[in-house]
Order: sequence, then C-alpha cells, then structure tokens
Amino acid sequence: MSQDATRTLARGYADSPMRAAARRFADRLALADAGRTWTFAAFDILVDRLAGGLAARLAEGERVALYMRNSPEYLLLSTAIERAGLVRVPLNVRYTALEVRNLIADCGAAAVCHDLRTLPALGEALAGIASAPWHFSVDSEDACGGPTYGELAAAAPIDVDRSSADLSALSSINYTSGTSGRPKGVMLTRANWRAVTRNMMLDRRISGDDRLGHIGPLTHASGTYFQPFFLRGAASVVVTEGTVEALLGAIDRFGITGFTCVPSLLTRVVNHPAIDSHDLSSLAWIGYGAEPIPRNTLERSLARFGPVLTQNYGLTEAMMTCAFLPPADHFTGDGELRTGSIGRAYSFVDIVLRDGEGRPVPVGEIGEITIRAEHVMAGYWRMPEETAKVLREGWLWSGDLARMDAEGFITLAGRSKDMIISGGFNIYPQEVEACLTGCPGVREAAVVGIPDEAFGELCVAFLVADGADAPDPEVLVAWAKPRLGIKTPRHWRFVADLPKNSNGKLDKPAIRRMSAEIDWR
Repeated sequence: MSQDATRTLARGYADSPMRAAARRFADRLALADAGRTWTFAAFDILVDRLAGGLAARLAEGERVALYMRNSPEYLLLSTAIERAGLVRVPLNVRYTALEVRNLIADCGAAAVCHDLRTLPALGEALAGIASAPWHFSVDSEDACGGPTYGELAAAAPIDVDRSSADLSALSSINYTSGTSGRPKGVMLTRANWRAVTRNMMLDRRISGDDRLGHIGPLTHASGTYFQPFFLRGAASVVVTEGTVEALLGAIDRFGITGFTCVPSLLTRVVNHPAIDSHDLSSLAWIGYGAEPIPRNTLERSLARFGPVLTQNYGLTEAMMTCAFLPPADHFTGDGELRTGSIGRAYSFVDIVLRDGEGRPVPVGEIGEITIRAEHVMAGYWRMPEETAKVLREGWLWSGDLARMDAEGFITLAGRSKDMIISGGFNIYPQEVEACLTGCPGVREAAVVGIPDEAFGELCVAFLVADGADAPDPEVLVAWAKPRLGIKTPRHWRFVADLPKNSNGKLDKPAIRRMSAEIDWR
C-alpha cells in the first residue's frame, strides 16, 4: 500500500461502509474505464480530496447537481458529495436546457458538475438564472465561480467523513421523468440509501469476484448498483461510450461478469450483428428492468446466455429494491416461461395490492401496488400536497397496477392512468404488450386507447417488426385473438421505432400524440 494510502486509512475516521470497504480491499481493483484504473485505496484517497475541496466551499446540506455522461468521475464525485455531507442531484443528460434550468432553480443547486459534452446545454440553462451556481467540468479546466475539478482533486483531504453522521439527513434529490407534468424531486435520506444497499446485498447475486459493467446512465439504476458491489470488493467498469459495441468489447476485455440495462438495450444486444465475434463467457448475470421486456428478447437472451437474467422492479419514490425475479423464478414449476412478472418482494419490503378504497384485493385480481419499506422516500422536495397523495398511513401508492398470485409473484398490468375502458371492460396495456411481443415477427409493442362513440375507447397497437417483413394484420389477429380475446387491438400500425423518454422507457404520451394524428377508420 502507498504511503498516502497508509496515512488516509490511519486518520482515525469513524468508518462509513464505503471507507471500511476501502480499507478491507485496499489493493484490489475498484474502478476502471477503457484507459484508467483505481484501486480501492486510490479511490478512497481521491474521494477524500474531492470531498475536502467541496466541503471547504459548501455548507452541509447544500445541493450539488451532477449533469454529466457516464465516467469514473461521476462515481468519484457522487461518493465525495455524500462524504462531504452535501445533497446529490442527478440530472439526466437528455434533459433540455430549459429542463436543466428549471431543476437547478427548483433544488437551489449551489454547484453543478458537468463535462464538455453537456457544457453547451448547461451554458444555455445558466444564462436564464440571475445568480448562476459554481460549475466545473470533469474533463477540462473549465470552471466558473469556484475551483476546477483538478484543484478539487488536489485539495486537502476532508477531516471528518460526514456520510454516517446523521442517517436521517437528506442524501439525494432524484427527479422523476416528468412525463405527466412538472418533475417531482424525490427526497431520499442516507437511511433510505442504506436500506437500498442492504436489500441488494441480501437478496441479489453480488460477489467480490464480480466485475460490474456500467452501460446504463449512472444518474439512474446503473449508479445505484455501484455501492453494494463496492462493499463486496467487486470492481466497476464504466463503459463511457454507452454503445452496445463498446459494452461487448468491455465484456471481452475486462471479463465483465454482469451488467444491468433497460430491455430496449438488451434487445439491441441480443440482435447485434457482432455478438458472435466477442467472448462473452464471463457473464454470470444480467439485470433488466424499468419497462416490460418483450417476450422475444427474453427468449433470445435465455437462449444466448442461459438462465442468468434477473428482473428488478422499483420506482424513484422507492428506489430500485421493491421486487425482483431471480434466474430460477423465470420459469414456473412446469417449466413454462414466466413472462410479464416482476417477481416477489424483497425480504424487507411489504407489497400489498389495493383497490381504490384502500382494501387489499383478492389473489389474482388487479390492484394498485402499495409499498412499505425503509427505502421509501421521505417525500417530494417542496411539494407537500403531492407527497400526501402518494404517502398514506405509512404506505407508498405507486400508481402501478398488477396481479399477485398465491405464491406472491407479481405481474404488472400497467399504470393506472393508462388503463383503457372499452365497452365496459378494463384493458391493461402492459398485459397486451407482453402478449404481442411473443408473436412471431414482432420485436416491440405499445398499446394505447383511442376515443370511440360506441365503445368509449378502442385498443390500438403500434409495433416494431422483428426483421424486414412485418406480419399482415390478419396474421396478427389470428395469433392474438385466442390469447387476448376482447383485449385484442382493433387496429395495428407498424413503425420503424417506438418513442422513448429520457430514461429509455416507452414514451406513452408521445405514442398517444402519434395516435391522435392518425385516421384509424
């Protein structure tokens, strides 16, 4: 161990979990990208200096926005912000300048960390703010109103690790995607995040021998996996390019054992023309979630990689660890593929499906997912009325509709606001979409309702073909009718791509707008 590392680990701090892991695994690889590596000790030393530089300028509890693409610096700064007792505010790099401006103003950010690729949008955003916060780039000496990243990295180490001082203190503000109006700032405390990490370490497959590939946005689910793997002594590899080609190359080069992604990316992985030119034998697990997985993607992934898939269900208000479907549970006792299921609740999470009056629904019937757990948010930032709508008597009302069977397996039916009522029957788009993606020739599906004088609403489907030739509507109807009955879409439309929002999920508002422009007669 280096002399600096020895001094760092001997300063007598009260150990936070991250610091204890740095001491325990000091000489092991902790973090890498295509050209750089950090051991656990080197990571800890740099985090100490970054935290010291931040704490010298900002008071505890001030907000620091992270508006940057995937890089090791994101994970270093995220950890340093926590260690300095500041509040982390991740900003999606796909946000427009106007969205960034509004969120920076909403949270009252005292500093913004960015990179050269996000600088143009940030400059436009800050131009509309009377008193712009200090901002600095992680990949240049660009800074305004305070030190550069290089100066922070050379600062005196922080004297006290503040991340464990008060577990009830605010740790992050994570904004919802805002597809249904103004984004809400979800307040997560240090105790909330500890519960997320504990849930993952207890119930998920995490080994000290793992090499975790980060391909999804670190501002979202991928970044949530970093700490539990760090605490086990595993290495994280950041795929900075963010492409399928780069991911396949990183698996081959680093021996990556697992990665997590949205199903749309997994679809691109299993259909990538160069997949056979890479050695992917190191893969031991693949996590997916945030949106329904097409059945054909699920089948192809299992055929390609074997039983290594884990479905994870969570939401911003109850970050990540609500329910999961491990590899073995992807199949029923009879060997049938369990499609559309998000699995069962984590060990320390209570999930009850309720009707509109708050009563638990019987087994097999549809109700709204309500969650009670230690990682449920403290509330929405400066939105008490919105908080009261979803936090009721200790339970979080998710807005997600689902069925639960007698074994506790949960199958999503869709968002309550997306339900279609046709001729007095309730149609749940997610159930229809899950069925349609099992149809030969269909890669992706999105279902919405359109107004109809006779039935109130009709179910229509937008599809992406799996190959050059799309199935004829007659073939689709013949395949779907025996499986869906009255829920079979009345109209079909093939498109080149389905709109996705900034999180990579199906953009249902955009799909409804697209539907409104079509004469379906």
